[in-house]
Formats: sequence, C-alpha cells, structure tokens
Amino acid sequence: MLDLVIFLRASFLLAAVAALLAHCIPSLRTRFLAYGSRQNGQQPKKLTANPLDALATFQVPHSWFGSFYLVSTLCSFIWLSQILLDQSLWRRLASLTDIKKSMTLDQIIVTWVLMLLQGVRRLYECLEFTKPSNARMWIGHWALGVWFYASMSVAVWIEGAPTLVEKSFDFSHLTIEPPSLRTFVGCLIFILASGIQHDCHAYMASLKKYSVPEHPVFQRLVCPHYFVECLIYFAISIVAAPAGALLNWTVVCALAFVAVNLGVTADGTREWYVQKFGPDSMSGKWKMVPFVF
Repeated sequence: MLDLVIFLRASFLLAAVAALLAHCIPSLRTRFLAYGSRQNGQQPKKLTANPLDALATFQVPHSWFGSFYLVSTLCSFIWLSQILLDQSLWRRLASLTDIKKSMTLDQIIVTWVLMLLQGVRRLYECLEFTKPSNARMWIGHWALGVWFYASMSVAVWIEGAPTLVEKSFDFSHLTIEPPSLRTFVGCLIFILASGIQHDCHAYMASLKKYSVPEHPVFQRLVCPHYFVECLIYFAISIVAAPAGALLNWTVVCALAFVAVNLGVTADGTREWYVQKFGPDSMSGKWKMVPFVF
C-alpha cells in the first residue's frame, strides 16, 4: 500500500535532485532555470528544431509567482475545513499512512498556523511589493511551485494523522497554554526569520533600479532572504517533530527541496550581479548560507 508520508518525502527529495541536475546541465540551466532579471533580456527561440528550445517557449508571467502563496493559503483553509467538519478527503489521506509516532493535537494546530502565516505573509508581499514587469518564467517552474505548496499543506499535518483520527477536534483545544521548549524555540526562529525576510523584501522593493543591495543583511550574503526562508521551514520541522523524533522528517525533506531550489537561484543571482556590476561587487559574500555556500 502507498504510504503517503514516504511518498511526500520521496517526491520532495526527487524534486530537489531534479533541480540540482537541471542546474548542473548547461543546456537545461539556461533554458529552464533563469527567470526575471536573470534572463538578461533573452527570450526563448520560437522556431527551432531543438525540442528543448520548443519546450522552453512555454512560459508564464513572473507575476504568477504570487499564485504559489494563494495556493498555500487556500490549501491551509481547505484542510482546516476538512478536519473541522470531519469530511472524507482528509480521512482518505490519513488512512494512507501507517506511522506509529504521531504529532500531538497542539503541535498540529501550531504547525498549521505557522504554515498559514507564511502563506498569507508571502501573498501580501507579492501583492504589495511586486512591480509591473515583462519578466517571465518557465511554466514547469511555476507548476513545480504550485505542487510544492499544495504538498506542503498536507505535509504539515500528515504525521499527526493518528492523533487526528483518534481525537475529534473542537474549539476547546484552542486554549492558550505555556508552550513546550521545542515549540518556543521553533516559533522564535520562525518569527525572527519571517521578520528578516519581510524586511529584505520590503527593502528590495524600495530600490528604484537594479543595484547591489546595501542593506546590512546583504553585506555578507547575496541572498539572505533565501537563507531565512530555509530557517522558516527548519523552524516548522522543529515544532512539528513527532514524539521521539528530533525533527519532522517530512518537513525536512521539503526543506531539502527549498534549499536546493533557492541555492540554484542564489548561484544564478550571484553570477548576474558579477556580470552586471563586476566581481568586486560580490567580493567576500556567501551566496546563501553563511560559511557554507
């Protein structure tokens, strides 16, 4: 029988491997990974005998990026309604896993709230900060993002399926109680990382033209907003860790995909800065993760 937890973990990791392979193969990297300003004004060829060139012509506006977070937010509410109303869809998914150690009900609630906050905040930022442009991205890139956030909306509660099946949720579970150390640490990391990322996005949106960012958090990192994005998912994996586990490994697998995907983009971003502003503009800067990458 298909185990949904194993399936989600495997799909996140396979997507990470696919993104890494695409980055390592120049013919794929130049056609499918560059988007927005990193396209350097190049448009895919429309008339070509090369099937990769033909495939690369299927693009969507970069403004569709915001749809990722709309999907994330909608899915969060869909699963909330499914569980509150005890509808059949979530029970079918819950029956597809045979995990022994489960998240507690409190963990499920907090994790759901964190994922909802992430989706709502990023959706707001896309609506508030995105400037009109002709930038485009490959449709496969867009589809992968939609898939990720839809899958993530399940990943945040699926390891709590046994608890949800055994206990009926009611609003008495929303009482405020002192958090565990794990929840406190995870939520603290989440709040700090979210605040820094919001500050990064607001700063970049305030720039009148493309330039080397001078904000303090950009002094040693090319893409600090990508680094804190990884911290956000790391924080969720801490909060959502089932009994006896250090982390929620389904969320960790999602984090692996996020880290690889953003790492690939950070690498392209650094190259773009070097080409546009010279090697000195990136001197002494890590791409995404301090002292690592």
